[in-house]
Amino acid sequence: DRDWVVHVQQSWTPIVVSNMVLRFPWHSDDDVKDALSKVDTEDMDDSTITELKLEGGIAFGTGEHPTTQMCLSWIQQQVPLHNNANGRMKIMDYGAGSGVLGLAACALDSTATAVGIDIDADAVRIANANAETNSLPMINYLPPLEETTDSESKSVLMKAHQKQQFEQDILPDEKNGPYYDACVANILAGPLVILAPTLASLVKPGGGLGLSGILAPQADMVIEAYAEYFDNVQVEQELNGWVLITGTRET
Repeated sequence: DRDWVVHVQQSWTPIVVSNMVLRFPWHSDDDVKDALSKVDTEDMDDSTITELKLEGGIAFGTGEHPTTQMCLSWIQQQVPLHNNANGRMKIMDYGAGSGVLGLAACALDSTATAVGIDIDADAVRIANANAETNSLPMINYLPPLEETTDSESKSVLMKAHQKQQFEQDILPDEKNGPYYDACVANILAGPLVILAPTLASLVKPGGGLGLSGILAPQADMVIEAYAEYFDNVQVEQELNGWVLITGTRET
């Protein structure tokens, strides 16, 4: 009989996005080299390649999906743009899942810090474990219950609170405000529309916004929701029917 765990692992190779490699516990260094050999690495050497080790588990965000890949590319562009005067970029990863996007920012710039938010307590646990594995300064939280307005998300969040018996940290007040140089949210179009005021409240004037989890036909409704708070809200990229929408927080 086929060992399906081994079969899935063998078919799930390291993922290369630009100069970043996402690897999983069963990947060897040879697996990583093999993955790099299949992409154009002319402008890369060992000093420019950044690796992340992920244990996705049940948390979304392993790097395979087009939306995650577009968000990773956007983060790679944002990191050098938003280093502030004291050299410590702060990024919000809303709907963090495995934490891959916030961790990517921290891995690309040793002075960057990230905060992740997810309504799933298991995802928060996995993302914090991934941060510890990679020795990166990202902390993940559940959002405050009162900030979750749609009934489906509130139901999930209430279950998360009950499951954790409030042991899981909720986003503290000192991190819940316009403190972030960039915010990335790879969720779904419907929740993103509802979350527009919440995400806007987290981004500094002039800060960057990157949204995905959006199918191309849904782009207009997301753009309309965020145009009230951000300048230059537009489809930045499209990949396999999914889009990345970006903007800049109004000053």
